[in-house]
Amino acid sequence: MNRNASPGLGQWITVSLLVAVTIFLLFKLYQYAGARGYYPTGLTVAGIDVGGMTREEASEVLNNRYLDAPVIIYHGTDSFEISPTRAEFTLDLEAMLSQADYQRFQQDFWAGFWGFLWGRPVEVEPVPLYATHNREALREVLKDISGLTDQPAQPPQPVPTSLSFQYGESGTKTNIEASFADVEAALYRPSDREAHLVIDPLQPERPDINLLTRLLVNYMQEYEQTTGGAAAIFVYDLNSGEEVAINSDLPVSGIDVLRIPVVLEMYRLLDNVPTLTQRQLISDTLVVQPDPASANQLLSVIAGTDDPYLGASMVTEMMQRMGLVNSYLLVPFGADPRAGQRPLETPANSVEGLRTNPDLYRQLTAEDIGMLLANIYYCAQGRGGAISAVFEGEVTQEECQQILDYMAQNKIESLLEEGVPPSVTIAHRHGWVSDTHGDAGIVFSPGGDYVIVELLYKPDWLEWEVSSPLLADISRATYNFFNFDNPYLTDSRAN
Repeated sequence: MNRNASPGLGQWITVSLLVAVTIFLLFKLYQYAGARGYYPTGLTVAGIDVGGMTREEASEVLNNRYLDAPVIIYHGTDSFEISPTRAEFTLDLEAMLSQADYQRFQQDFWAGFWGFLWGRPVEVEPVPLYATHNREALREVLKDISGLTDQPAQPPQPVPTSLSFQYGESGTKTNIEASFADVEAALYRPSDREAHLVIDPLQPERPDINLLTRLLVNYMQEYEQTTGGAAAIFVYDLNSGEEVAINSDLPVSGIDVLRIPVVLEMYRLLDNVPTLTQRQLISDTLVVQPDPASANQLLSVIAGTDDPYLGASMVTEMMQRMGLVNSYLLVPFGADPRAGQRPLETPANSVEGLRTNPDLYRQLTAEDIGMLLANIYYCAQGRGGAISAVFEGEVTQEECQQILDYMAQNKIESLLEEGVPPSVTIAHRHGWVSDTHGDAGIVFSPGGDYVIVELLYKPDWLEWEVSSPLLADISRATYNFFNFDNPYLTDSRAN
């Protein structure tokens, strides 16, 4: 039997396949051996896929993504690109790449080849980010941004044209402490490196009574400069105790405002309810009546004899006991001093260069009268004060309230009254002599109760046409300060 010594077709196919597979495996083995010099597929370092990269390439990519790429910080709609190096952000490349090298070399060769061959790389552990930054350096970066973008709140401002005030505007302030978390997180991310600063609203300051002082000082400058006169103003917030004191210790002639302490001394000395005659005298003294007769009769009642000079002296003593040392009444209203009678020296009238030429025997200061009114108010409210402390049991809460009730009946539709809405209650007493005009009272306003004493002096003669609108304007400005939200901008009495 003859046999064919040459291989058959099937053998050739088998051998060819074996050769092809061998060549393929050798090629893949060559590829894999070369790939072993690179980081394994799927390996991430600090969140970045470095599979197939060399150590140098991985280092470059990490630096590019973490150190060279800026962090974008938003402050509202404003944005700032900040280099991480400004926050002294640094990468520990040696530690991260050493772990990556370990992941590369710790793989079994043949297990790794098998995975490479089938496109299923051996599972590797991700390498975390190793980095640090300087929080204080970052704080300085955020401070720089806030310094450029924060808007300070604008304080309230006076409006001289309307004698009112406008609210301040709110601002913004970067909350650096609350912003750290988002900014630091952006620093430690390889992508989406954006952060938003926390911005707190900054509310404007509450109106301070110094705002009223500033308006009144500026407003009265022209009067003083053009007339050579002087304005004395005292405003006292009966709730907070804050005050405006403009020339408030400047002594002026004792106008009818001094009738208020006369009535207080009358009540102090009364042991019983005032008689009908006494009530009429009190009313005539405090309400409108310019005739000094009623006030002088009260001085005689105070003296217990027909001696109004003695009564005036007792009123002065009462004020001094209350600490009102710059105001006094040595002679009755409209009367001349007795022969040999000496004026009283006070801290206020002892200063050099006194410019008001006050009556030597009847003087007052805005501050003294203002504090007198404040203490009558506190007494009427049952809130203590100098009257209750100095004259304990001698003046009752009801008597103080009666004084205010009488003063509230004083209606002249000018001066203090003209500066507030007609519906607002004012307990006041006004007065004037040739060179001095003034008004003093308590305003019971919706925005708070306050004392206001306003005095104008002009050498020789002060015209009513000058003083009346000025005193009304002072009153209006003060009312508008205490009633910021609902100012009195027009005088309805003119309609």
